[in-house]
Amino acid sequence: MFLFLSESDLEQKFRVTDSNGLDPSDRYDVVISFKSAEDLPKMDILGRGDPYFVATINDQISFTSMIVPNTSSPKWNNEEWIVRNIPMNAKLSVTIYDKDDEKVIDDYVGKFEIENIVNYQASEDGHRIIGPLDQYRGRFYLSIDASKSSPESQQLPSYTYDGPCRFFRHDDFVVGRFTMLNHDCVYSTWKIRMRRISFFFRYHELQHWNLDSRNAQILFGDCALSLIAQNSLKLAHRTLYRRTLTNTENGQLNSSDDLWRLVFTNKTTQRIKPCVYTYIIDDYTWRFSETGNKFFADYASKHALLANASEYVRYAGEFHPRPKFGWNRCDDEWELVFNNASGTYAPSVDLFTNLKQLLWFNFPGLNVVTYDFRDPLLKESIEQLKLSTEK
Repeated sequence: MFLFLSESDLEQKFRVTDSNGLDPSDRYDVVISFKSAEDLPKMDILGRGDPYFVATINDQISFTSMIVPNTSSPKWNNEEWIVRNIPMNAKLSVTIYDKDDEKVIDDYVGKFEIENIVNYQASEDGHRIIGPLDQYRGRFYLSIDASKSSPESQQLPSYTYDGPCRFFRHDDFVVGRFTMLNHDCVYSTWKIRMRRISFFFRYHELQHWNLDSRNAQILFGDCALSLIAQNSLKLAHRTLYRRTLTNTENGQLNSSDDLWRLVFTNKTTQRIKPCVYTYIIDDYTWRFSETGNKFFADYASKHALLANASEYVRYAGEFHPRPKFGWNRCDDEWELVFNNASGTYAPSVDLFTNLKQLLWFNFPGLNVVTYDFRDPLLKESIEQLKLSTEK
């Protein structure tokens, strides 16, 4: 039996701490380039497969690839995975799946393992993919570049994800009809895989659920109602953040210009939408979606839903975009205004510096403003945003 876990489940499962006990001389950085596969079997009666893979290192960190539609010989075009501070004897496991939007669980194709990736030598014949009952399920090709961790890398936690920075957007038309936040009746969720989150928000700085919140007490308690609430949020999370063959967009982000152009600029209007988003930052990703006062928009953007009902986050709150020099200059520079308004996790205002440094590291040149959720300037900024939408 092969249990399929969502990407969020994998990220929570593979949470690592800052404390690793590794000798600095035994730490390595790896750049894994996933190239292609061939001779994959048909998993459905009609058409060819839609393969993707999930790679893990020592069951400590995971990587999920792009989906390559309608092929038995997918090419991932040297899709890279950069991980820093891994031990000399690190093992890579790669599991291949066939995406099926009509099923709750994607079809399992097979897997292979590389026992010692630090000393890996690529084979011309690739790696045999082995399925259930030791069946041959095709071949997989990759390359690995390993090097001793530099003094800079040695300051990072073990198994630090260091690239690339990638975004994923999922559009849901059913939820969009309930939330009614736009004329197209589309509700979009965003997930951005960010570099070095575990360095800028250390393990000892994890933000626990708010013990003073009655709603959080119910959600994270030990009663039957808590279990029902958590399962409901996890199901909603999987629905809103799943990657599908349609209604999904993804890409790589290398700068603040990429963030504004690919994430926040509407492709139809070529404008940035003035709205408020809720967000969480977990071990590997920044997740966010638009929020609103109506029930469905509020529920779809709850922090616990974004966090997949996790008891901890690295940070959480709300943010909104605004023109840096006022709403009468929308064609000029923009900035993102972040706060810590999360009743579920109540993150510390003392970590605003960490938040800024993380964003600047991943998106060089990004204009970032932070306000405590009680700051009158935050209320004023949101009121000006709302006024701009009425013009």
